[in-house]
Amino acid sequence: MRLLFFIIALLFGAALITLYALENPGYVLIARAPWSIEMSLTFFILLMIAGFFLTFLLLYLIVRLWRIPRDVGRWRARRQMKSARKTLIDGLTGLAEGNFVEAETRLLAGMRHGDTPLLNYLGAAIACEGQGNSEKRDEYLALAHKNAPDHDLAIGMTQAYLQHQAHQLEQSLATLNELRGDAPKHKQLLNLLARVHLELRDWTGLIGLIPDLRENYAMSSKEIDDLELQAHRELLKLSLPSGKPGVLEKAWNGLPKTLRRHPSLIAIYARQLIQQNDMAKAESVLRAAIDDSWDPALVELYGQTHAPNPAEQLETAEGWLSAHRHDPKLLLTLARLALINNQDGKARGYFETCLTLHGPVEAYRELGNLLERLGEKDKALNFYRRGLELHANELRASSARGKGSLSSRARAAR
Repeated sequence: MRLLFFIIALLFGAALITLYALENPGYVLIARAPWSIEMSLTFFILLMIAGFFLTFLLLYLIVRLWRIPRDVGRWRARRQMKSARKTLIDGLTGLAEGNFVEAETRLLAGMRHGDTPLLNYLGAAIACEGQGNSEKRDEYLALAHKNAPDHDLAIGMTQAYLQHQAHQLEQSLATLNELRGDAPKHKQLLNLLARVHLELRDWTGLIGLIPDLRENYAMSSKEIDDLELQAHRELLKLSLPSGKPGVLEKAWNGLPKTLRRHPSLIAIYARQLIQQNDMAKAESVLRAAIDDSWDPALVELYGQTHAPNPAEQLETAEGWLSAHRHDPKLLLTLARLALINNQDGKARGYFETCLTLHGPVEAYRELGNLLERLGEKDKALNFYRRGLELHANELRASSARGKGSLSSRARAAR
């Protein structure tokens, strides 16, 4: 483009000079013994312009010839770079499609002339993990670190993800803890770290991570609340089987105050009190929790608590009846407490009302036991049969739901 512009300018200048010379004719004499050359001024000017043009053209060709090796090298480099990027794209496409062997081959092939060794090595590591080759995976990760030492976080996160995927949970935990020192607020790091603690059933470690999860919004508030509840629930369960005096109370009092009001944790605590035969404490804990916030599961557990004063316990439960008369769990509890108080007629009435409200299967069996003890064997057998039928139907429904869930997951995987 510059050469064309120069030629046009030169021709334009020559035209102007020629017009000027035509209007002002003259001649040029060049003498050197024994020769002399005489020509018109116009012809001389045109000759000089042509000579200048030919000289410029010659110099231009010499420069272009001089630059040919460099230009060829650049052309080859651009071609190789384009080929390397296409190979990288093919390799990443193979990863996405699950063709791990082909993906590894492509990614390595594109590394020789490519300018993205980090992506190539990380992709090759992922491909090796897909093939179940952890040793080769780690070799590629080491090469990625060697070629791109400034990208430790990206390499480390990839390594932790792949270790987690390979169920190398302890190694993944070690990798994440090392990275956490340099990136303590990294959301994805904290998220993966929580999952690893969860799968390791490291409840203490998970509880210690909760504040950072909240502070850095690494998960939704609901997910964090669920994790915190699960961790404290499992940790509470672990502290219970020892049976040593004070262990249960220490574990319970170690819970955050807000969680000590959660029904599932109260249920665990109350069940252990019942197992330790501390019925008075269990009754007191359940009664306070139910008064604070109605929960059918706690109400049912209340009926399994044989407090020192069963009449007072029955009276307490009957006090809830006015506000919750259609709760089958409450009616089942009232029936059980009536039996403890030897009030068979009242118990029978509560059982029957419970069943009219589609109460749990246990109510059929327990009412059958009561009727059999009262000598009404035919009615007892009828309730046993109905209870078994209901139980069988529940099992079939549960099995169908399980199969449906598996099918859904399989379709999602496809």
